[in-house]
Amino acid sequence: MDVQESSNLSTLEDVPLLTAVDLSYSYDGSRLVLTNVSLEVRRREVLAIAGPNGSGKTTLVKHLNGLIKPTTGKIYYLEKEIRNPKDLMKRVGLVFQNPDDQVFFPIVEEDVAFGPKNMGLSPSEIQERVAYALNSMQILPLRNRSYYTLSFGERKKVAIAGVLAMKPEIIILDEPTIGLDPWSKKSFIDLINRLREDTTIILVAHDLDLLKISDRILFLKEGRILGEYHDFEIFRQQAIGEK
Repeated sequence: MDVQESSNLSTLEDVPLLTAVDLSYSYDGSRLVLTNVSLEVRRREVLAIAGPNGSGKTTLVKHLNGLIKPTTGKIYYLEKEIRNPKDLMKRVGLVFQNPDDQVFFPIVEEDVAFGPKNMGLSPSEIQERVAYALNSMQILPLRNRSYYTLSFGERKKVAIAGVLAMKPEIIILDEPTIGLDPWSKKSFIDLINRLREDTTIILVAHDLDLLKISDRILFLKEGRILGEYHDFEIFRQQAIGEK
């Protein structure tokens, strides 16, 4: 690799994967749920979005995934403006708080294959991606099980596997530890620490244990970002008291 190639790679690494600029959104055309929200999402980081209930966290991440189009503001992927929200869905996977909201087939393997099939991939590529996703989630033995016989924690892992099978560059996890027992919660934190080696992760979280493992925390309140924290202890001292 010559000096120019090395320089180009270094420059690319410095470019944010995802950038939101002055996002505002209103569901009914009057009250703003988000107001002038700007943020950057960087490669292979764990970015947490925290804040009280009703602060706009889920609405924000639906913008970052392309499920919602902003009332005003722009979103960029690698500094290229996203004009069609569907272009974001190919790059950013969103795992809902309740895994039952995104189940398509009753058998685990079929459900995980749903996304790759919709991408028009060959049968061999689909099989490869399903095996990769199930192995990554450590749920390969569940591949032939009925989704509806699984525990809540197992269902969450299947939902994440379905997103992983599409190989997005960014995965958004909306409150991934809600409803989990302590052992399952620890298992999920271990999972996030494995995924972060290759994937950029955005967490919507109240859980302090999740916030502790994040590289950055954005504190959202009443639809505005009030602070950005690189240190959990500073966040706990300054932001939690503002709820």
